[in-house]
Amino acid sequence: MRIEYEDKDILVIYKESGLPVQTGRTSRRDLVSILKNHLALAQGNAAKDHMTQEPYLGIIHRLDQPVEGLLVFAKTPKSAAALSAQAAAKSRQQGSGRRIPDSEPDCMEKIYQAAVCLDQSSYPLALEAIKKEVILTDWLGRDLSDHTAYIAAMGEKGAKCAKLSFRTLWIRDSIALLEIRLHTGRHHQIRIQMAHAGMPLLGDRKYGRDILPAPGRRQHEEEITSTERGNYTGPICLCAAHLAFTHPSTKEKMEFSVTPSWLSLISKDAKMKSET
Repeated sequence: MRIEYEDKDILVIYKESGLPVQTGRTSRRDLVSILKNHLALAQGNAAKDHMTQEPYLGIIHRLDQPVEGLLVFAKTPKSAAALSAQAAAKSRQQGSGRRIPDSEPDCMEKIYQAAVCLDQSSYPLALEAIKKEVILTDWLGRDLSDHTAYIAAMGEKGAKCAKLSFRTLWIRDSIALLEIRLHTGRHHQIRIQMAHAGMPLLGDRKYGRDILPAPGRRQHEEEITSTERGNYTGPICLCAAHLAFTHPSTKEKMEFSVTPSWLSLISKDAKMKSET
């Protein structure tokens, strides 16, 4: 993990792929324990000492363990309340499709980047998203036996509506780079909705599959890279790449962006498709 910004009220963190935000296993490190140790040391407490009071750390939002990207944490209860209100306001705004009045809290903005695999059925949708934003709406259920999500029928008991929108930044053969905005926050939402749309995330070994050739693709062996054969072995290609919010104390607009660590792996010598 990497600290992008810190003051007396907040911490903005880049979380690497594979690091859980929080886990109940005492033998496994997680982001919350790392940050609490950081705060304790900053307060002048040695790591080996027994603390009289554990440092406060407010969790505002989370990322799945295999997903990398930006997170904001609160260092005081007041900051946590303000940031949580912004996150909730964004969910209400996107869920209803209306503009939030000025009297309501500012909204937190989160933008993800994902590399997805295309086949003949999903390739046209990726092309469409170059020109305009595409919205996906599904109903998701939870399988608690293996902690996965699945596409459910509308009205199914326990199922919840899931909505996201995306634009295509570029396409190279059977891989596309997308910019994704969540309108709801469901378990594994981006991963399961994109897979259901025929665009599984590259490197997603839970919901993904091998890449199939896109329309018009010439099938000469020398033209197909190991990534396009489905042999990609890197991290899941999903990153919370942009985060914006209003500072809970100064009311300043805060914006942070990172470049996904996996981007160079998939974009080397990429042949881009422009809108034209």
